[in-house]
Amino acid sequence: MRLFFFLIGFLIVSGCASTRIYILRHAEKSGEPADNPHLSEAGKIRARDLAGAIHNKHIKQIFATPTNRTFETVEPLSKRLNVPVEYYTNDTLLKFLIRVVRSEKSTVIVGHSNTIIRMLDELQLPHQVKEIPDNDYDNLFIIKVKTKNPGGYAYKLKETTYGKLSPPAGDSSHPAMMMK
Repeated sequence: MRLFFFLIGFLIVSGCASTRIYILRHAEKSGEPADNPHLSEAGKIRARDLAGAIHNKHIKQIFATPTNRTFETVEPLSKRLNVPVEYYTNDTLLKFLIRVVRSEKSTVIVGHSNTIIRMLDELQLPHQVKEIPDNDYDNLFIIKVKTKNPGGYAYKLKETTYGKLSPPAGDSSHPAMMMK
């Protein structure tokens, strides 16, 4: 009888493996260079906050768009975990997301204010945040991906924040709002 319950438990656990995908916008950017800005001092602090917040989450893949601000956002985490940053492009976003899900590896993806919500929509995840304003850098979307037998995936989204809270939408007194 013990063997029976052990086997049932094993099948349940092995048939429902799960990973997490962490999706976020790049940290605060400076104004220089205009065509591909680096992180500001506040952004560098946020990047270190990110590394501290998720360094123990068994991250196996890190992706960023080929821009200074996205790479610099995950660079401290990449160095801390010794996981290289790989680049992706937004023109094949759905194919990229499918590849990430199928890898079944916990993953960090850093994008931009105009692509983060699109990623959630591509995965058909209902979400509360509908828009990311220019001065909003603290959103962290955590997708729990559960592998289901005989195939397929189930998703559960958690919307949270990390690091210093961004100002409320429309608050133009915040320095990040002045940088375009």
